[in-house]
Amino acid sequence: MKKLLLITTAVFSLSVQSADFLGSSHNWNDGSSDPLKAAIAIATAENKKAKKAGFEWRDTGKFIKEAAKVGGAKGLALANKARLQAIDAQKQAKEQANAGPNF
Repeated sequence: MKKLLLITTAVFSLSVQSADFLGSSHNWNDGSSDPLKAAIAIATAENKKAKKAGFEWRDTGKFIKEAAKVGGAKGLALANKARLQAIDAQKQAKEQANAGPNF
C-alpha cells in the first residue's frame, strides 16, 4: 500500500511540475501561440453569433479588420474591443427579443 501511495504521489508531483512546460502564451483552443490571431478569431466568431441574431453592431466588423491590419498591441486591443461589442450585441438581442409598444 505504501508503494502505491509513493508512486501515485511521485507521478502527481511530476505531472504538476511539467504542466507549465509550454508557458502562458500557448492557446490550447486553436493550437496557435499568437494571441492576436486567437483574439481576432474569437472576435469574428462572436460577431457571427451577433449577426445571426440580427443585432450586429456597426463598428464591430471595422474593428476586426483594423486589428488584422494594424497588428501588435493596438491590434490586440481592437480585437478585444470588437469581441466585447459582439458579446454586448448578443445580450442586446436577448433583451430586445420581445420589444414592442407598451400601451
